[in-house]
Amino acid sequence: MKETTVGSRYALAIYEIASELKKVEETYKELKEVMEVYEQNLDFKNFVEHPLVNKKDKKDFVSKIFDGEFAEETTNILNYLIDKNRLSQIKSIVTEYLKLYYLRNQIVEAEVTFAVNPTKEQIDSLSAKLKSKVNKEVRLTTKVDESILGGLIVRIGDQIIDASIKREIESFRKNY
Repeated sequence: MKETTVGSRYALAIYEIASELKKVEETYKELKEVMEVYEQNLDFKNFVEHPLVNKKDKKDFVSKIFDGEFAEETTNILNYLIDKNRLSQIKSIVTEYLKLYYLRNQIVEAEVTFAVNPTKEQIDSLSAKLKSKVNKEVRLTTKVDESILGGLIVRIGDQIIDASIKREIESFRKNY
């Protein structure tokens, strides 16, 4: 809970800065890259979290790792997070930042599970239908699960629409 609160506070501040600079998406991409390195590289994580390494050395290390890849604002944000000993909260910050972005831009994520690989036309059609249903921009991610036999399962937030043949068969078995 505490991590989410910290992430929310920092994400809001970072989002406001990025919004003023009109670099919301760029900032997100750069912070996400740092988060991925932090999560995937144990040496990186251990170095930036080590209590005996001074903050200047941590900043220099991070600067060398991402040498010239980031905008000055992102580098300043990372330095600030290091100063406040909050780089370890980068996942929470990036997650909350994305939530803010989606909220302010009327975007929702939808995960759709198909029994077979869908065509582009099927994805476009479903996307348009979902957009009209939720009155927001829909970002679809798709996956294939042959065990559902046919149809699809749509998950938007905590709402699930199960139109799979597997569910129909299970429902039929329970009722008859």
